[in-house]
This record gives sequence, C-alpha cells and structure tokens, in this order.
Amino acid sequence: MANETENLRQIFAEKHPQFNLTAPSIPAVSVIIPMYNSQRYIKSCVTSVLNQTLRNLEVICVDDCSTDDTFKIVSEIAQKDKRVRVCKLPKNSGGASEPRNCGIRMSRGKYIAFLDSDDLYTPTAMQELFVLGEKWKADVVHTEQVYFPENQQIDVDENTKFTTFSKERGGFCKEPKLETDNLAERVKMFFEGKFFGWVHNKLYRRDFLMEKNLKFEKLKTSEDIIFYFLVICTAPRIVRVPNIIYIYRHNPDSITRKIVSIQESLHALTHLMIEGTKIMDDFMGQIPLFVQNPALRQLPIDYIVQQHLIWTQRFFDKYTAAQLDALIRNEMKPFCGDHSAFYAYLFSAIHVYRQKMINYEKKIKELEEQIQKLKS
Repeated sequence: MANETENLRQIFAEKHPQFNLTAPSIPAVSVIIPMYNSQRYIKSCVTSVLNQTLRNLEVICVDDCSTDDTFKIVSEIAQKDKRVRVCKLPKNSGGASEPRNCGIRMSRGKYIAFLDSDDLYTPTAMQELFVLGEKWKADVVHTEQVYFPENQQIDVDENTKFTTFSKERGGFCKEPKLETDNLAERVKMFFEGKFFGWVHNKLYRRDFLMEKNLKFEKLKTSEDIIFYFLVICTAPRIVRVPNIIYIYRHNPDSITRKIVSIQESLHALTHLMIEGTKIMDDFMGQIPLFVQNPALRQLPIDYIVQQHLIWTQRFFDKYTAAQLDALIRNEMKPFCGDHSAFYAYLFSAIHVYRQKMINYEKKIKELEEQIQKLKS
C-alpha cells in the first residue's frame, strides 16, 4: 500500500508540476476533523489524510473534551508530523458544529475539507478534488456518493470490500459539471434532494467561506444540511464531479448514529425543526428573490420539516400522543411559553394524521394487490 501511494505521488508530481505540492507556505487543503471519544478510529482516520498523494496539506484536529485517549493519540501523531495541528475546546460543545467552526478559524489552506473522526479518505482523495477545484475555479467541489463497507463493517482494512452509497436523488454525473448559478433552480434542487447536505464529501474554497462568513449553527442534528443550504445559496461556482473519495464507516457509537433516549431524540429533532428553519428563514429574508417569491421561500422550510417529521414519526408508532404529551410540551415551552399546550397538540395532531395516511396507503396497496390477483 505504501509503495503504491508513493508511486501515485510521483505520477501526480510529474503531470502537475505547477501545483508545487511540497511547498511549506500555504497548504493546498486544510482537513478539519472534529473529535469526541474517537480513540478506536482516530489514528487510522488521521493517517488516511497524512498518506494522501497530495502532500501539501494540514490536518486540524479539534477535540471536544474527550474523556478517552483521543487527544493523547493525536498529540503523539502531531509530534511526528508537523502538518497535524491539534487543539482542545475549553468545554464540551455537544456536537460537531463548534469543533468545525474552530477548525475553519484555524485553517490556512486554499481549500477546506471536513472529515469525521471515524471515517477515511481514499489515498488520492485530496489530490483529485484539489486538481478539479483549480481547473474549474470552483468555490465548491461537490461529490455525490461515498464508499460504504459491505455488511456495515466497522474496522476497514486492505481486504475490505466496498459498495457505493448516496442520499442524493436523481442520476449521478459522469463527468465534471458546472452547476447552474440560478438561485431559484438551486433551491429547487435542494428541495428535490439533488443537493444533499453532507459536508464531508466536498471541498470548499476557504476565501469563499470567510467572505460569506459561513459557519455551522449550534444544532443537535443536521447542522450540515443547514450549512450546505447557505453554501448553495451563496457560492458563485459549484462543480459537481463523479469522483468517490470518502469512506463512510458505520460506527454505531458515533454521535450521529447511536441510539439515544426518547427525550434526547425529540429534543434534537424539534430543536432542528424550530431553530433550523428560523436560521434558514432569517437568511432568506435578506434576499429579495425569496422575499418576492413566498412559494420558493417555503421549499427549503418544507424540506427540513418533512424530513424530520419522518424521523419523529417513529415515536408515534410506539407511543400514543397522550403518552408523549409531557415530553412535547417540555420541548415547545422555550419557544411557545404559555401556549406550549396548543403547539404540542398541533405537533401531535400532525403525526396522528400522518400515521392515518400511512395506514391508508398500506391498505390501498393491499387492496390493489388483491384486485390484481383476482384479475389474474
């Protein structure tokens, strides 16, 4: 593996001498890794960056007050490779937003990439995206798919077999394509799921993020979807490419994937729907196109709410509205005050009617299948 990587570096250096990848001044890419209790995976994660064929990069590891040996492991790596910069937040922030924002502030690279602490890059990942970013003068290099270990394998090695995975809808591009700069079209693509908000399989021009003052909002979940919505509304040049460079490792202990209590889940989801939609609406309220087109302004709000109503529906599959009432009132109170009972009722009513519609659709499908059998 090491010899193969070195050969790829030499081939790239010969083909693209103009990039001067060994220059120590300004890194080509700053890779930002938020960390929290990631001792099992963090070494292989950081190593996948340091072994990139693109040598001129920096790795910024921001620890969110881990209680295991995560910080120690990365600090030892940093002593051996000066491209690694590590810092620890003064107190736990409860999510990936503040570590990523800290990493953005610390970054020096021409481009920024985000890598989760339990995931990996392919050996040529940064080289591929950097070359494409330079060629297309891109503010964002947008990849559509990730590699996913077969059988949800956790520990990835040279013998691991991968499949591809994506949450985006529609056909994938077969060659690099400069996306439309029409804001209305981009918003429709976001609503249709063609601009999914993963942040980690993309490359961002740092000057663009700093100029637009783009950062991650402090949300319990889906902060990346909100962030990327702001990106697609403000980036002059988004280039969609067919490259698959990210290995999305299934870690059941990840903050975004582990099973948490009903209270925590409801809090995260209702907080996102209420606070997240406010962030988006406040942002759109400053743009004439959205102010003059209420229907367009509703699309991203509808997307966020609908997606998270689907997630909260599972609680109403298991419990009655009356059983969940106290929890929902508690979540609504910070936003609705003395009127929390009314809004809690509306929240539950939506889910009750959604469940009825789901049941009706199932029944219709069953009846259609029965009719087909009778016909045949």
